Amino acid sequence: MSRTSVLAVGIACLSAGFVLGNFASHGRTDAHPSQRASSDADAPSPKDPAQSSRDATPQPIGSQPVSRADASADSSGRPADLRALATCASRTEPKAAERCLQQLDAIGVQDPAVRRTFLQLISTQQDPTAKARIFENITPAPLPPEDLMPFLKELESVRGSSDPEVRADGLIRTAAWDRSDAIAGVLREGLYDPNAEVVRAAATAVLVSNVRTQDIKEALLALASDATPDSQLHRSALEALGDFSLNREEYLIYRAARDRVDAKSRR
Repeated sequence: MSRTSVLAVGIACLSAGFVLGNFASHGRTDAHPSQRASSDADAPSPKDPAQSSRDATPQPIGSQPVSRADASADSSGRPADLRALATCASRTEPKAAERCLQQLDAIGVQDPAVRRTFLQLISTQQDPTAKARIFENITPAPLPPEDLMPFLKELESVRGSSDPEVRADGLIRTAAWDRSDAIAGVLREGLYDPNAEVVRAAATAVLVSNVRTQDIKEALLALASDATPDSQLHRSALEALGDFSLNREEYLIYRAARDRVDAKSRR
């Protein structure tokens, strides 16, 4: 399995763990932002309010996601296929749209035509939740900075959502897309967000990222010390700190934060 595939699986697991943690800690049955985004993204656009019968669903569209190998095996007529998939992803019902996004992703964002198609789909969405839904179906891949930048700009909109769950999702996806130290400021800002759910996502995003700066470490140590013992936030901060180099003083703070969990369990 390639490093990119391993990273993609890791992000999926961390995101799933993050959502399950919300359910366990808050007892909510809210849908994930990307699920809520499905209904938003499928609403008629101002340019096509009626969704008339003339807008036929592109054919054929398979019912199952395809592999990258299958998608790459036959490149004949691919521009037409991409147009059909783009139309399907933007106009059809949620499950069919998701299948079409997955088929685009099977070709891969390293293909310039696929990148353009994804960026067009994302940029036409005004709602950050709808943008997040599309990003959920794109596997990050190593790209030159000039090709990566448009995706990072769109993720800025996701992180700027007024919905904490969408902001949280945007932080984790930003860490998956941008493997440079340039996102240190984004992660630091997330660690000081007024919403605890976003802060916890920021701690998870630090673990996903390659950022290991001193100020990020200090923010995580403060969270581990102040958060309620064995809370989701407390566990996320400790988990992220496990990937940092700690001096003697920092280690004592880290150990004290861990010991608070043991003390609580003995009560």
